[in-house]
Amino acid sequence: MEKIHEKTDILILGAGIGGYEAYRTLAKKLKRIRSPKIITVIDQNNYFTFTPMLHEAATGAVVPYHCAIPLRSIIKAPHRFLKTRVEHIDPVKKTVTTDAGKIQYDYCVMALGSQVNYFNIPGAREHTYHVRTLSGALRLQRDFVSNLEKCTKEINLTIVGGAFTGVEVAGQFSHFVKTDIEKLYPDKKVHIRLIQSNEFLLPQLPQKIRKHVATRLRNENVEIYLNSTVKKVTAEYLELANGEKIPSDMNIWTTGFANTAACYLDKDFCERERVPVTSRLQHQKFTHLYAVGDIALVVDPNNNSFYPQLGEAAHKEGQYVAKHIIADIQHKKISEFRFKSFGTIIPLGSWDAVAMIGPFTFYGPIAWWLRRTAYLLFFPGLLRKIKIAIDWTLHSISHRYIIDVENEI
Repeated sequence: MEKIHEKTDILILGAGIGGYEAYRTLAKKLKRIRSPKIITVIDQNNYFTFTPMLHEAATGAVVPYHCAIPLRSIIKAPHRFLKTRVEHIDPVKKTVTTDAGKIQYDYCVMALGSQVNYFNIPGAREHTYHVRTLSGALRLQRDFVSNLEKCTKEINLTIVGGAFTGVEVAGQFSHFVKTDIEKLYPDKKVHIRLIQSNEFLLPQLPQKIRKHVATRLRNENVEIYLNSTVKKVTAEYLELANGEKIPSDMNIWTTGFANTAACYLDKDFCERERVPVTSRLQHQKFTHLYAVGDIALVVDPNNNSFYPQLGEAAHKEGQYVAKHIIADIQHKKISEFRFKSFGTIIPLGSWDAVAMIGPFTFYGPIAWWLRRTAYLLFFPGLLRKIKIAIDWTLHSISHRYIIDVENEI
């Protein structure tokens, strides 16, 4: 590949929720102030992934294009997209090295996310699935449907991790089993187990929510293991710290993040494997380098804790960074960044969820509808919104997308 060496005004590394929102807000504001500044977006994929819906793609509740948007359709001239992998960031020289060459910048936004954390558990990386990427979710869907089509009568499915993602995955698969699988595969049995190292599911949430979620999952025949830590994973079973071996044909890993800042920045510029930023989301040592999303280490001034690694936080951080860069270009100042969550919505399967918005808590279809509506409003373009809304409406009265492509040439 021919190496490129170029300069850009604003460089956005990563097109996840934070990076995408930074670009979208910047592009609008640059056009509004008639600035000639050029934005370059870099990502190893040529699509934006809406990660909160990947567990639904993995169970066929939505099709892939409902949670993936081609970047070249939303990054319009004069701005540009470059499909390449970031190798190193030099904030001293204001350059980024990629596998396509070096790029120099005036402003840089790091939005490179995080990776799956396997906690050095033997066999975890080799014998588990995840829903952190579109390819990971589609691999899970493909192999699960393939197992349904095989002669085996029973499938043991084990989900490791009882926080948000683990609960969402368990809810989707339990609903999948209760509806489509019982109708379309009446001779198959799917046993779902959810393993949590804590004494509660969703330990960060109020007791009444934890109790509701646990009860709902148990009613859907999800077997829950609490205070259980996985010691080893094989192709046939998971071994717990107490020595118990749980038979398992498929394992889904949903336990935490592996922070990756040191993969791109010198360690002297990192903290806790993340990018330490100020209250204006600028690196503590370099005002031209910003960070948003999972990779950013942002202190909450109210309690000196760190803001959560959530999609909602990444979205608001991306918006703020765009506004701050525009203010800097115009030699203006804006207030410091503050994150306040709109609320928490935990999907528990199709047409079921729990939503906590301010002092109010909603259960069931209303909460599920609120979540879908919020996600729909996030997608760019009126026509795209209309098409997805129609798809979701039609899909709600039909079967999930169950296609076995394992042997397709």
